[in-house]
Amino acid sequence: MAAAMTPAPPLPGILLAAGNSQRMGRNKLLLPFGGKPILQHAIDAAHFSPLSPLILVLGPESTAIRRAVDTRSALVVETPDPQSGYGSSLQTGLRALDAPCNGAMFLLGDQPLLRTNTIERLIAVFHREPERWIAPSWQGQRGNPVITPVAWFDRIFALTGDTGPRKHLRDPAANLKLVEVQDHGVVFDIDSPKDYTRLLTLK
Repeated sequence: MAAAMTPAPPLPGILLAAGNSQRMGRNKLLLPFGGKPILQHAIDAAHFSPLSPLILVLGPESTAIRRAVDTRSALVVETPDPQSGYGSSLQTGLRALDAPCNGAMFLLGDQPLLRTNTIERLIAVFHREPERWIAPSWQGQRGNPVITPVAWFDRIFALTGDTGPRKHLRDPAANLKLVEVQDHGVVFDIDSPKDYTRLLTLK
């Protein structure tokens, strides 16, 4: 009788919401869309997926976010040095992990159109190929969220300044796998008033 396969450990999700919304001029994550704040859409998409745990990384406006957004489905952590930028948020999220994992999914708080089934599909691909970076693609355009294998965590901790993992994604050793999805939300994030105006036309 064949031995039962050991299930893969849960994949944690790290939702990044510590930016200062400089281009927007106000906290973009709290802007309303479809009856709730933009960030709430991202939290809900992750909450209803298999991601576990879900870690929400907040920054300077954490108090306002906690008041306006239902964060009960997430472990909320605050980056100690928000001025250090994107890299600091990634590292804060990884430090909050307290159980072994094969990798982590990094999600953006300003992607309100991202679908839960897209997250589920990316997770399924990663479980089949856990040594590879995984990212979605929509009409040939690479998007977010991105899954990073555990073997690359040390290089995430080595990031400095407002630097994300983009250079690692371009590294041939990452063996990046792009997963084509029918979800415009993977390439639609809210950075400017123009982006927000476009979002409101999608109601």
